[in-house]
Amino acid sequence: MDFDSTRQGLSEHVVAVPTTIWQAVGQLDIAANVSNAQFLFEHGVTTGVFAGGVGEHDRLTPDQQIELLTAIGQVAREAGSAICLGTGLGRTLERVKEVTPALAEVGVSWAMLMPSGADDPEEQFDYFNQVIPVLRDHGVWPVLYPRPEQPMPVAIIERLFDAYQIPAVKLANNGMLLNYAEMVERLGHDRSAWLCGTAGWWMPAYHGVGAARGMSSGIVDAFPDKPLALLKRILDGSFVPDADYWTMVRIEQIRQREKSYIALVIKHLQSLVGLKGGMNGDGAELPDAEKAEVEKLVRDAGWL
Repeated sequence: MDFDSTRQGLSEHVVAVPTTIWQAVGQLDIAANVSNAQFLFEHGVTTGVFAGGVGEHDRLTPDQQIELLTAIGQVAREAGSAICLGTGLGRTLERVKEVTPALAEVGVSWAMLMPSGADDPEEQFDYFNQVIPVLRDHGVWPVLYPRPEQPMPVAIIERLFDAYQIPAVKLANNGMLLNYAEMVERLGHDRSAWLCGTAGWWMPAYHGVGAARGMSSGIVDAFPDKPLALLKRILDGSFVPDADYWTMVRIEQIRQREKSYIALVIKHLQSLVGLKGGMNGDGAELPDAEKAEVEKLVRDAGWL
């Protein structure tokens, strides 16, 4: 996709952050990942970042990431619509150089750049200044992903905007929400898609201060209609915090209890609707107590 198509594909949409499904520790279940992707695209999702954070990017070898994206790219092409396909990428320049050459070939148009681990703003800028040219040399667009553990000052984001075309930014630091809002007001929504990247329950706040018109979601992997309807209501001004919204909030709160739960809760939701879920790539599983709690929430909400 060209810049405008990629920006539009990420604008005012729910960006799915699919889980990665495993057959055994470290062994991908390609068939299950394909089936789950087909479910997403068949139920109205048009944008997804595969092998991102929820997709256990750090547990995938470069070869596994390319294998997974090759299979998902085929699903996206068969979906018969303009699926805006992305992946997680980063942390090291070496990883970027190893994976990027294969991305455009398999249908990936953008890469969400994870932080390198640097806290110093100048080091952060230098990292992205090395990574982005690698992406562009291979026809892939950069999407910035400033995260709470390595806060990226607004000034650094703006410097990157001055240097490169950036079709989207996933805003994922609630403590900087007002700073983001001020930046977006100055830069405008026409230049880039601004996404709320801290789950759907924060989207009303991000939209309310003008910082985002789209959002990422893990819940969309199992219940596409819920986040899609939430975003529609927010954008058309009819949003009220109803039972579905509070169910999503409670699910997200459970996900935050342990780092492994970020993916495992979504995988359990996927299994509840007949998709493949299961363990994480290191063999971790969601405890039975949390499984029961999550299932009760969705049953009480009438989702099942």
